[in-house]
Amino acid sequence: MTGSARQPQPRRFSRIAFEGPATLESGARRIECTLRDISLKGALVELRGAAPGPGEPCALTVPLDGAAGEIRMNGKVVHAAGGRVGILSESLDLESIEHLRRLVEVNLGDEALLHRELAALVGSSDF
Repeated sequence: MTGSARQPQPRRFSRIAFEGPATLESGARRIECTLRDISLKGALVELRGAAPGPGEPCALTVPLDGAAGEIRMNGKVVHAAGGRVGILSESLDLESIEHLRRLVEVNLGDEALLHRELAALVGSSDF
């Protein structure tokens, strides 16, 4: 027998179901898509047509209601299948971090969990 069964890795960041319009930019392409979920470290979007491939750099922009601004996440595609694209966030500007933190805080309803996730985020990147 060759190879070994891969055990799923536990998620370090809670996913927040958040359906809404978004824009995915990859190379010279700008693709309108639908955000399916988001976390402090990534997002899942659904799109029609050709998806960028794994490893491709990208930027995701998620407009927020009213004058609340937007979340802009720079990262890379980690998987693409069935019209869904998983994005690993590699950088966020300060305004986007604050919007995303607030979105996660409201949806988690657990301040201690939010603080653990923020600590893990700071410990895992250059944010």
